[in-house]
Amino acid sequence: MTAGDGDCPIGPTGEDLPGDQPISEVAVRGLVRDWFAALDRHDDVAVLLELLTTAGLAMHLPRRTVRSHEDFAAWYDETIASFFDEDHDVVEVKVTPTSPWHAEVELRVDWQCRMWRPPSANSVWVGVTVTEHWSVVMQGGRPKIRTCTVGGSAPMPGSAVPPATGPRPESAAA
Repeated sequence: MTAGDGDCPIGPTGEDLPGDQPISEVAVRGLVRDWFAALDRHDDVAVLLELLTTAGLAMHLPRRTVRSHEDFAAWYDETIASFFDEDHDVVEVKVTPTSPWHAEVELRVDWQCRMWRPPSANSVWVGVTVTEHWSVVMQGGRPKIRTCTVGGSAPMPGSAVPPATGPRPESAAA
């Protein structure tokens, strides 16, 4: 099942969550589904920014560490310029509430896409299984991602050599 499937076991969308409710596993699973579905569709960056907290943001993503909405927008623009036909299949989600307003999330995601590296005449298929760790906080009545660390990755059989799927060292992030 992929993140955008209506029958996805991740959970319902995060729409219409009451503003005074504490964080719940259902709401966090909705955030997970909304996040990966937006990435797969290459939604406008504004859609993704709505799923990120405005304070304390720290995302250790492939090729960059992001600490602001502006940083994320730059990373996202670079990403969608190189990768297409993306499919994030969320294989495993573990939600651990740590307070009424916070939760830790462990994810295992199979990511597949086509990748083009200029000036190549052709794109190549890339498939990797990655682990992610998120810290999620309630903000504005819904859960939002405060931190995200994309961890280890394992290429799928037959995959082209994937791009770096771990964050760059702080000193290399510009």
